[in-house]
Amino acid sequence: MKEKLNIWFRRTLMLMAFFMFLILSSCIDEYWPEVNKYENLIVVEGGITNEAGPYTIKISKSSPIDSSAYIPYPNCTITISDDNGSIEILQEVTDGEYQTSIDGIHGEIGRKYKLTISTPDSKVYESDYEELKKPVLIEDVYAEVEYHDDGAYDHTLAGYQFYLDTETTADTNFYLWQMEATFHFQSDFNIRWYYDGRVRPFNPSDSLFNCWTTYKIRDLYTFNTTSLQNDQLVKFPLNYVNTEDRHLTIKYSLLVKQNTISKKAFQFWDAIKEQNADQGSLYSHQPYQIRGNIRNIDNDEEPVLGYFMVSGVDSKRIFVDRIDAPFYFTKCSINDGNYMAYAEIGWTDPVYYPVYVILYDNNRAVPGQPCADCRQKNGSINKPEFWED
Repeated sequence: MKEKLNIWFRRTLMLMAFFMFLILSSCIDEYWPEVNKYENLIVVEGGITNEAGPYTIKISKSSPIDSSAYIPYPNCTITISDDNGSIEILQEVTDGEYQTSIDGIHGEIGRKYKLTISTPDSKVYESDYEELKKPVLIEDVYAEVEYHDDGAYDHTLAGYQFYLDTETTADTNFYLWQMEATFHFQSDFNIRWYYDGRVRPFNPSDSLFNCWTTYKIRDLYTFNTTSLQNDQLVKFPLNYVNTEDRHLTIKYSLLVKQNTISKKAFQFWDAIKEQNADQGSLYSHQPYQIRGNIRNIDNDEEPVLGYFMVSGVDSKRIFVDRIDAPFYFTKCSINDGNYMAYAEIGWTDPVYYPVYVILYDNNRAVPGQPCADCRQKNGSINKPEFWED
């Protein structure tokens, strides 16, 4: 993963730092904690799995609670070692992002792994050794059309609810699911001309018409099978995608990664999920400290945010076609102002070049540019290699 630390992860950790040292009296009195003392903490993300590397570890510093700024922590020395004496020093590929080599250390089922971080200010942090569990396999991922009621809308939401079945195992298992979605969508208009000081034909006219967007599912999904008689999950609910945007207009793909993790890792992520679910009310639950598996070897009291993940992973991808249901997102429209914009196109500041022009009702018009260029709706015109038409 090359992208910046996911916004959901950063905000979760910031909120976790806010809550972890907050002590409430038995009476619910207003209390304003000194949250600034929990800024500038070390934040760790990443881990090792049975999947092929390279593996990525991201090190950053916590920002103020009212900020989502990502503050990378460069120039650290990061090592991953196992219980058999193998060790690898990771290379810093960008500020705060460290990777193993392609032919470096590889996660093996049954072996235990540890992360060590040495910072430029001579602090040393270590994780516990954690065993890489044998992954429980995904039997199936599927979607069903469902209609949900939501008070925020004046209509019933239509969409796909995704579900998962696992294979049967003989052991109690602890799960964390990570998901990535990709969808194909289209602009509202084909481009016929473009203006860069002169009006020129735009060929091919549909070259900015089709786009694909990939994004991480931000919600946390965890479960353990301690309460089940049969250690198999059937119809476990994953994410729900509705028709309030363009996600389901053509084709949608969901990649599910099923992490089989340790009990301690499960407790960490499940606690964060619980805290996230309760963000709306500061005093609903007695806050408590959520500790990961990383500590300062010289100061066990220093809070460290994040978790070094050691997990067995099985993955499965599903594709679903356009849903047969009403869509409610706003489509682009053309009015007199768009025709006037073409009539006055010669006055356009060059900073806005190229200006895309369409043909609408046999007249030339300048639409809102994201209405013609799908890239301006967070899309890419490059079809993913895995895509199935």
